[in-house]
Amino acid sequence: MNATPIADFSKNPVRPPPVLVVVDVWVEAGRDGRTFTYCDQKQLNVRLGDLVQVSLRGRRIQGLVTACRTQPEDASRPLQPVDALLQSAAVGQAWRLWLEEMAQRCHTSPFRMLKAALPPGWLGQRVVTTVKERKLWWVSLPDSTPHLDADLPARQACLVSKLQEFGGGAWQRDLVAAGFQSGIVQALVRRELLVRELRLASDAQPSPVSVNLVDATEAPRTLNSEQRVAIETLQNQPEGGGVLLWGITGSGKTEVYLQLAADELAAGRHVLLLTPEIGLIPQLVDRCRRRFGSRVLEYHSGCKERERVHTWRNSLEAEEPLVIVGTRSAIFLPLSPLGLIVLDEEHDSSYKQESPMPCYHARDLAMARVQREGGRVLLGSATPSLETWIQLAPEGPLALARLQQRISHQPLPPVQIIDMRHELADGHRRLISRALMDRLSKLPEQGEQAVVLVPRRGYSTFLSCRSCGEVTQCPHCDVALTVHGKSTGHQWLRCHWCDYRAPVTTNCGHCGSSAFKPFGAGTQRVLEQLESELEGLRLLRFDRDTTGGRDGHRRLLEQFAAGEADVLVGTQMLAKGMDLPSVTLAAVLAADGLLHRPDLRAGEQALQLLLQLAGRAGRGERPGQVLVQTYSPDHPVILHLVDGRYERFLEEEARERREAGLVPYARACVLRLSGTSASTTATAAAVVAEQLRPGCKDAGWQLIGPAPAPVARVAGRSRWQLLMHGPQASALPLPSGSSLWDGLPSGVSLAVDPDPLQL
Repeated sequence: MNATPIADFSKNPVRPPPVLVVVDVWVEAGRDGRTFTYCDQKQLNVRLGDLVQVSLRGRRIQGLVTACRTQPEDASRPLQPVDALLQSAAVGQAWRLWLEEMAQRCHTSPFRMLKAALPPGWLGQRVVTTVKERKLWWVSLPDSTPHLDADLPARQACLVSKLQEFGGGAWQRDLVAAGFQSGIVQALVRRELLVRELRLASDAQPSPVSVNLVDATEAPRTLNSEQRVAIETLQNQPEGGGVLLWGITGSGKTEVYLQLAADELAAGRHVLLLTPEIGLIPQLVDRCRRRFGSRVLEYHSGCKERERVHTWRNSLEAEEPLVIVGTRSAIFLPLSPLGLIVLDEEHDSSYKQESPMPCYHARDLAMARVQREGGRVLLGSATPSLETWIQLAPEGPLALARLQQRISHQPLPPVQIIDMRHELADGHRRLISRALMDRLSKLPEQGEQAVVLVPRRGYSTFLSCRSCGEVTQCPHCDVALTVHGKSTGHQWLRCHWCDYRAPVTTNCGHCGSSAFKPFGAGTQRVLEQLESELEGLRLLRFDRDTTGGRDGHRRLLEQFAAGEADVLVGTQMLAKGMDLPSVTLAAVLAADGLLHRPDLRAGEQALQLLLQLAGRAGRGERPGQVLVQTYSPDHPVILHLVDGRYERFLEEEARERREAGLVPYARACVLRLSGTSASTTATAAAVVAEQLRPGCKDAGWQLIGPAPAPVARVAGRSRWQLLMHGPQASALPLPSGSSLWDGLPSGVSLAVDPDPLQL
C-alpha cells in the first residue's frame, strides 16, 4: 500500500500575487484632461469605452475608460477602485476614431472634443441637482367611461383611446411632446371627455407616458415627378456620398426627407434629421411621429439633461432603427449603422459652433462621418450657401436635385418694395408704411394671416441723448443697451450679450438733459404701434424673449396656426422653415439693418433671410404677397429679391470672391483671445502672433492683427483676435499640440475657429 506523502511545511513556496484588472480612466483634469489608473476591485466588469465614476483627490468624478489590462497586485502601491459603472460601451472604437479625426480638424484636444460630444455632465465632476417641485397640468379621463361621439375628430378620439390604454392619465406636457397639441386637450375638456387639474410634479420623476402614445398613423404622401427624381438621386449615390436638395419654399422637401427615412428604417439603419434652430424642432418632430410613431426621439439643448442621456443610451442600445431629430449637437450621437443624415436649411449659420471650442460645422462633420462609417448626407435648402454650391459635381462631391414647383401649385409670392424715402417726403414719419398698414387692416375680414419681420427684439435699439449724443452702454460690454418694455408702460434696459439689466432713466447721465429718448424699433415697439393704430387686430410676438422653455415655440405656433392671432411679429426666427398655410402676407420692416453690416457674407445672408421669409406667404390655397420696407431700393440684394433669381446672385457673388481671393476660394482661421485684463490680453495676443508669423510666412499665409474684436469687451472680459488667410484647401499653419496655450498668462483664454462664418 502506498503511503500518502506528508507535506513539508518547513518550506514556504512563493505564491504568485493576485491578478488585478487595471483600467486607465480619462478624467477632466487640466485643460485637456488626464489619464489616471484605477482597479476593478468591485468586479464591475469594466471594459474599454465604458463611462465610470471614480474618486480623484476626494472628489467624485466621471471619466472614460481608455485602456484595460491585467497585472499583479502590488501591495506597496495600492490602486483606488472604480466606484461605479455608469454606462457600458458609451464610446465605440469606430466612433472614437472619427471623433479624434474631427478634433484634429478643429485644432482641439481629443478630450475637449469628447466632452463636447457626450451628453452634459457625463465627463467631469457630477453636479447634483436638487429636485424641483412645481404644479403642472394633469390630464385624465373622467370617473365614468366616456362615450365617444361618432363625429369626434380623429386626433381627439385617438387621444382618448390612448389614455384608456395607458392607465387613464398623463401630464399635458408629455401629451404635447407626443404630438397631441394643447388645442386637442382643451377641446376634449370642453366636451367633458377629459378632466384637467394642476398637480405637484417633480422634474426628476419619470414621465408616466412617453412617445409610445404615438402610433404611426400618417401614410406617405403621393410624390410628384421632381420629388421622385430627388429620392432616386440620393439612392444612386455611393456610400459616403451627398446630395444638395435645392427646393424652393413650399416644394415638399420635408416629404422627401420622410420617405428617404422610411427606406432607411426598412433597411435597418438609423436616420438623423438636423435643423438649425430649436424653434423648428416641434413641427418636424410632430411630422416624424405621425409617420414613424415611437421610433422618433429628440436631442437638443431644450431637452433636460436626463432626456439627452436617455436618447444617447437609446442610440447605443436600440433594438430597432431610430429617427432622431435634433440641432447640431445631435451629429455626435453614436448611431450605428447610420444610413442617412439630413441637414434641413443647410445654409443657416446656426450649424456652425463658434464658441466655446471645439469650433465645428455640422455639415463638415456629417460628410466626414458618412465617408468613414457609411451612409449618405442630404443637404436641403431653398437658398443654399455659397460654400455648398461650389461643391456641386463635377467640381465637388455633391450631386444636385432640384424642386422648382410648390406642392400647392401656387407661384412664389410677388415682392413689392416700399421706398421709405418717398414715405418721408410725403410727411409720413411712422415706422410702418401706409401701404403695409392698409394691407394689415384687411386681414381679419379676409380671414388671412401675416408674418412681420423686425430685425431686432426688444422695444428700441438703444437709448440716446439728443443734446450731447451720449448712448447708454452696458458697463460690462462694448455695446449699447436695448430698451425693453411691457404693455403696462414699464421699461428697462437690457444687454443682449451678457444679460445685464438696468432701469430706464429720464435724464442723460452725461449732461443731465431731459432729451433722453429711445431710438430705433424692436418687436415690442412694433407690436405696440400696431395695437394702437389697428384696433381689433390680434397680435402675437415671436422672438427669443417670448419663446422661453422647451415648448415655447410650439405653444406660440399652435396659437397662431389655430387662428388665435392675425399677425405674428418676430425676429429672424420667423423665416426659418415654418409651414403656416393661412399666411398670405410676409412683411419686412427696416430691411436696411440687414443690408449694411460690415461682414463678408452680409449680402448672402440678407438675401437668404428675405427669400426664406417671402416663402412663408402663399403656401396654402390662397396666393401670397411680400412687402419690404427699405431706404435702399436699388441695393443689389433688394433687386435679386424682386427678381427671385438666387442662382444668378450666387454666380455674381462667386465671381467677385474668386477674383478677390476671398473665402470660399481661400481659407481663413480666427484666433480669439479674452481675459479680464485688457493690457494682459493685448500682450498675449501679440505673443501668439509672433509664434504664428514664421509658420504663416513659410506656408504662404497672411497673418492680420492682433486687433481688438468688433465687440471689444463682453461680460467684463477684453477680447482680441488674429485673422489668418491663406490658399484654398491648404492646411492651417498652426503648431501641433498645446504650444499656443502653454504660454498664455493666467486668466487669458484662446479659441481657434477654423473656417469661421463671422470674420
